[in-house]
Amino acid sequence: MDLTIDIRYAYLAGLSVIIAIVVSVVYSILFMSKRIGMWKLFEKAGEKEWKSMVPIYNQITLLKMCKLKPAFILLYLDLIIPFIGYLAGRDVKWITIVMLVGFVIYRYMISIRIGQAFKKGDIFSFFLAFFPSILLPVLGCSKNEMYRTIGETKVNK
Repeated sequence: MDLTIDIRYAYLAGLSVIIAIVVSVVYSILFMSKRIGMWKLFEKAGEKEWKSMVPIYNQITLLKMCKLKPAFILLYLDLIIPFIGYLAGRDVKWITIVMLVGFVIYRYMISIRIGQAFKKGDIFSFFLAFFPSILLPVLGCSKNEMYRTIGETKVNK
């Protein structure tokens, strides 16, 4: 029995490993930058920083910081519903699309409110919804940015 391996498969396997490593490193960097940005954002808002590390509790705290009702957390958690339907053997194509739209609306509402709290424009808030790993550290780590409760105005003395 002769075992031969075509060299193209060996190159393909090596390339797959390199791509997997690069994707893992990039994902890790983006994940850590988002966590650092959330940590600093909570610090500026006067919340305890550890709250930014607890998965669902950080979203509830973020909703309170944005002056939104905590019931909006259902828009954040609605992606669980298609997964449960898939496990039950149901056709979940349309419900998945509806839930994704709800999740995008949730992300956009949060980013608009965070932009208002930091006195940023609409364009920054729009991009914050889609690129939080890049823009949350900009808000959190910048010395010039100051958190204000939504509706609060700066008083000159």
